Amino acid sequence: MSDLCFAKVETEDGVWGWGEGSLPGKAESVAAAIRELGTLVHGMDALEIARVWQRMVRHSYWKAGPILSSAVSAIDMALWDIKGKFYGAPVHNLLGGSVRDRVWLYANIGLCDDPYELRDRTRAAMSMGYNAVKFYPLPAVNSLEGPSAYRAVAACCEAVRDELGEDGVFCLDFHGRCSPSVAVQMEAAVRHTAPLWIEEPTAPEDVGALQRVQEKFQIAVATGERYNSRWQFREIFERRLADVVQPDASNCYGISEMHRIAAMAETYGVAYAPHNPNGPVQAQASLHLAAAAQNFVILEHRHDVNDAFTAFASVSLKNRGDGWAEIPSSPGLGIELEEDALSRMPSATGDWIAESYRRDGSLGDW
Repeated sequence: MSDLCFAKVETEDGVWGWGEGSLPGKAESVAAAIRELGTLVHGMDALEIARVWQRMVRHSYWKAGPILSSAVSAIDMALWDIKGKFYGAPVHNLLGGSVRDRVWLYANIGLCDDPYELRDRTRAAMSMGYNAVKFYPLPAVNSLEGPSAYRAVAACCEAVRDELGEDGVFCLDFHGRCSPSVAVQMEAAVRHTAPLWIEEPTAPEDVGALQRVQEKFQIAVATGERYNSRWQFREIFERRLADVVQPDASNCYGISEMHRIAAMAETYGVAYAPHNPNGPVQAQASLHLAAAAQNFVILEHRHDVNDAFTAFASVSLKNRGDGWAEIPSSPGLGIELEEDALSRMPSATGDWIAESYRRDGSLGDW
């Protein structure tokens, strides 16, 4: 909760929109960047989203960083909310309209390398109606690993598969922790459990490593939550390095850029499954984006924090009881935040620090 970062953009006519630029561990940095961009675009026409977007991006000399892209995301998202309210239409209608009737969800059941605990978490998700989950079964691994590491991860996957049954779906997230060699052996060790995909099998900044694993894997490769523009995704598409891309509406230059990336992915026959682990405004934006993309597959849902958002948000992404979500029909994004409630929430920025250590005490990748 402490890492959520929201932006409110208001027009001179009194219409406002909400956006989200949550970047875990960097909320204060993104907030500062939003304020700086606000000075840049103050007085522009809020309905000219493309023009505002281009000015925010092209008039920022350093374009590739996640702080800037998250700040642009928040403002861009708020502008789409404003435009939807202005025209009395949900955002997905402004993107061309919905191509589906509902959105498939998977429950993110978290980081865990204990098969028994994963059984419990999977069972709990199934009791809520989900038939798809994602989990992170790897500890901080070394550059080379022995057989016990592969057996341990396989045991986690076998436990989840056993709970889900043969028709249930699960996704694995390696969190970019593996060397190419370890990733290839890990995929071979869990292949018999039939995951839907393996996410970030290697460090996302090492595109060459991704090529090596793509050549060896039989399980689909997913990546993209730490890429923040179509320019970064271009190499992934052109070199056929992923089967699924997962841009994040809060970090990837907003709804405008996300919709373009989805279209690029469709051109290359790549599936689209937005990364969606943060707050309720991002979740609403992700629902609209999922509705409007032909190649969308499934949307991440942090069901464990969903109820907490009702303290300050008018709506929160809901599993309707069968593992699916309804597509929003209200104008704009269809969400309002209670500013007084937000102001009363204690700040815990900096309390949570993502760290990971290997069994010998050396630092691992988070």
